Amino acid sequence: MRRNENGFLNHLFKIGIGTVITVLIGLLTTPIITRIIEPSSYGQLSIFQMYTNISVMVLCLGLDQAFVRFFYDHDDIGYKRELFRFCFLTSLSVTIFFCGIFVICNWFFKLKFEFDFFITILLAINIIGSLLNNFALLVLRVTYQSSTYSVCNILYKLSNVLTVIILVKFILKNDTYSLCIGVTTGFIISTFYAIAKSRQYWKFGTTEKKINKISIIKYGLPFIFSMGITQLFEALDKISLNYYCAYSDVGIYASAMSIVNIFTIIQTAFNAVWGPRQVEEYVNSPEDTTFIQTGNQIITAAMFFGGLSLIFAKDFFALLLGPKFREAAPILPFLVFNPIMYTISETTCSGIGISKKSYLNIMVGLGACIVNFLGNMILVPVIGTKGAAISTGISYFVFWALRTFFSNKYYYIEYKIYKFIVITFITMAYAGYNTFFDNFLISFLGYLGAISLLFFLYKDTILISIKLTKSFIMKGSHKLG
Repeated sequence: MRRNENGFLNHLFKIGIGTVITVLIGLLTTPIITRIIEPSSYGQLSIFQMYTNISVMVLCLGLDQAFVRFFYDHDDIGYKRELFRFCFLTSLSVTIFFCGIFVICNWFFKLKFEFDFFITILLAINIIGSLLNNFALLVLRVTYQSSTYSVCNILYKLSNVLTVIILVKFILKNDTYSLCIGVTTGFIISTFYAIAKSRQYWKFGTTEKKINKISIIKYGLPFIFSMGITQLFEALDKISLNYYCAYSDVGIYASAMSIVNIFTIIQTAFNAVWGPRQVEEYVNSPEDTTFIQTGNQIITAAMFFGGLSLIFAKDFFALLLGPKFREAAPILPFLVFNPIMYTISETTCSGIGISKKSYLNIMVGLGACIVNFLGNMILVPVIGTKGAAISTGISYFVFWALRTFFSNKYYYIEYKIYKFIVITFITMAYAGYNTFFDNFLISFLGYLGAISLLFFLYKDTILISIKLTKSFIMKGSHKLG
């Protein structure tokens, strides 16, 4: 990965450690939570979070993405602070305005909404808290404060689960209230810590530094539609289940997603560092694509290895959730394509951001959304949660394909797509078998075959990964010595 590979691996390692701790907290506490609440409450929490995610992605106005894209254009700290001030305060003002209108209309006009007024208030607070958290963590990412970023994620998870357990066991009888309060509390505590560790960016006094607000808005605005559509695309499975099935089905589906979130050890760590880093690499060396190519090959091999392993071990992880959520196991196989395709596409969509043609994200999101909508309409009424998972998995492949196509149209990079297509369809076949059949021996043999093919296709990449890791460990040990 050229000259800065060890710096990249260092940040990846720090964030990875924090993510591992976060996942371990989830592994220890999820079995407790799923045993003290009903699937229907877990389903309502999933819908609550879905509304939050869609709202934040739209109300950010794409200015969070613009902040990352323009951050490295100038080294001057005054420029960076003014850029952040404009992007953050504009997004926050719009968010507070719309959340206030939503709550007032709900109170005075008694709008028909699936949650009661208390949850509606919590939803508004959670949207504002989530937006604050988004920008607070973004500052840590672009300034490579990897250790602090990891601590923030740990604080969020820990405060969330502890709040839920305390409320459910000792204070509140309403599981849904407890779960939603837990999420909101997690955002608030994590955000305060992040702000405390990056105070210089949160001083909003007047400055003489000028930024091109028109260019920033022009770049960011298409993300209102693209991110909104993408969030809708990601939420269609839950919306369909909520329409055709019951909250308990949504809860079981969400519990399967919580198992897949174990996989986010790789996804979260990589995505947190990759976005800002690839922009910085391009600004420094526009003609050299080695960093992006190598990163793409390494993360492809890592994500497919993790995905295949998670599918094989699905029954073991489902045992952790308890008997009420045991039906999550056959839902899991196709859900792994969410983190696999999204993470890999982060390395193949470089041309969209680099060329500043952010409107292409609208076409990407719309294409994936249409496929997911049609898939859910056809499959969910017939095979329920399995249908939602299959539709989600296929639509994420479309998401990757569209991102890659448009990116290469404006900034071509050789990604060796033929290898990717082969391992993708093998993994889909393996996921399909594990969705509808339950024979351990055949599943084990299929796993060995798929992993062997992965190692054959990416043997050079795996050797490079081992070499980089050894070099990183050796340099780290010398520093400690």
